[in-house]
Amino acid sequence: MSKVASFFIFCSGAVISVLKRCPTDYNKYQGIGATILFTGIFSALSAGYALYTVFESYVASTIFAIIWGMMIFNLDRYIVSGMRKKSNFIKELGMAAPRMVLAVFIGVVIATPLELKLFDSEINAELGMMQQETYKQQDDLLKQRYETDMKIVQDEINLLRNKLSKFDQERTARLSEALAEADGTGGSKIRAMGAIYKAKAKAADKAEQDYQMTLVEIQPKLDEQLAKLETMEAQRNEELQTLSRASLTGFASRLKALHRLSAKEEAIYIAGLFITILFLIIECAPILVKLISERTPYDQRLETLETEYHLANLKSTTVSKLSVDSQLTFENKTAGFRVSEMINAENEVFAHALRREKEQLMSKNEGWFTLLKKRRIFDF
Repeated sequence: MSKVASFFIFCSGAVISVLKRCPTDYNKYQGIGATILFTGIFSALSAGYALYTVFESYVASTIFAIIWGMMIFNLDRYIVSGMRKKSNFIKELGMAAPRMVLAVFIGVVIATPLELKLFDSEINAELGMMQQETYKQQDDLLKQRYETDMKIVQDEINLLRNKLSKFDQERTARLSEALAEADGTGGSKIRAMGAIYKAKAKAADKAEQDYQMTLVEIQPKLDEQLAKLETMEAQRNEELQTLSRASLTGFASRLKALHRLSAKEEAIYIAGLFITILFLIIECAPILVKLISERTPYDQRLETLETEYHLANLKSTTVSKLSVDSQLTFENKTAGFRVSEMINAENEVFAHALRREKEQLMSKNEGWFTLLKKRRIFDF
């Protein structure tokens, strides 16, 4: 057996000493081991890309990717090696179900970062759009914060300008009437500097004076409001310039971009679905092979060795248990006999003491009445 074949058999989790006695199973377990090995490699690549988007360091991502790949490899190897071929398919399916669920989760974890790498260019374009949307939201929030105060100032400016505009329109109208009366194009249609012209000229002068007075009154207020509005716009623009622009380059952002692409583009959704299914099949393949394959000499030999070990262990345990039970029974009976003998001995001593006391009382020739009076008659 070559070193490569031995390594693949080691990856499959098979017991090499048992498999050597069953050469017909070599190809089966070499294929299972190769599948487990490549699953670990894919998981390492997947984890390396995912971790690089987090740490942006080749050294850290490589170290963690190797650790992650070894963990997935060892977990797959344990899952496959822990399955045993039984005579009942339903029991085998029940044993394989939890392992299949775990394999499905591992397959999804492996497939997702690789999808991110496969659709890297599309995701980068979507991230650009997401970033622009984020910038717009930030700008809108900042502008909304200034909008109320700026609207108040702008309304005040419009009010002052409208008031000044009314006086300006009145001044322009009176001046136009006076000029039309003077050249005969309007009013009385008489080209002369008569009383009507003088009245209209006076009205024009009055409108001009009112306009100038209003201008003197309103212009400082208008300048103040304009300066205030300009200051607020400058502050807003300054904050817009200094606004922190967070770049969307993290793992979560790329996942969100992939989700948006899948929702918008049916082709990307189908491609991602098939990639996930592919890795699920790769991850579940060793378990399915062991589940649907027939019992082989390796399975029978392994079951025989496990049964022999189980029986030997059961025999050893039973012998130890019987030995302990016998010892406990002997100690219990010995202790019971010792207690019984102690009680008998104490009874004999007490009876002997009573007989001696009886003999002493009888020797004194005391009557029954005396004994009864001393309450000793009940001792006999």
